[in-house]
Amino acid sequence: MSDYNYVRISRIKLSASSSGMMMGSNKSDATEVVWEKDGRTFLVRTVIEGYLREVSTWNLTPELAEKIRRTAERIDMASWGNLKYEEDPRFRCTDYSSSAGGSIILDYRDLSGKPYEIMNFDQRAVTAAGKGEDLKALEDLLSGIADPDTRASVEKTETTNAMAPAMNGFMGMGMMKMPTEGGWTCKCGTLNTGKFCSECGLPRP
Repeated sequence: MSDYNYVRISRIKLSASSSGMMMGSNKSDATEVVWEKDGRTFLVRTVIEGYLREVSTWNLTPELAEKIRRTAERIDMASWGNLKYEEDPRFRCTDYSSSAGGSIILDYRDLSGKPYEIMNFDQRAVTAAGKGEDLKALEDLLSGIADPDTRASVEKTETTNAMAPAMNGFMGMGMMKMPTEGGWTCKCGTLNTGKFCSECGLPRP
């Protein structure tokens, strides 16, 4: 039996990113399932490649939302946050970086104690722990929904931070956070513009 309560989920996210020293070489792909307070559920995929950002949205039926919830419960997704991955420094690349992670936010507002539980995880740790098939099952479920022909909306914009990966790789400073007008800063230090933190998933205060 799981230590986590999956009756209500606020958000599920899978993401991957890579960056090199060349300007505009950054790439990222994030797929999120968002359960709104009014009962609606959306799948949102954000792809950034170089200077271009594409945000696609799908409306999910209650049946699909419940299927995703049951899958997260079956694979005990929240427990992945307890898994650790130790990178071997001998194989660390200094002019290129990549990462793949994710998060799940459990909504406990109808229960006693804290209103939310946020679990972030490293996909490498999940695979190393022998849970790669569970991760693939979730990825396949979400990618099967994200059919370009069934999108409710798509928005394409230009980004302003395409130089950041190049500068960060050169200076070894980590990910730069470019200021965004009208944004807000999460407790984890990430600058955001949406309703939830793009890094840890916390809702906007």
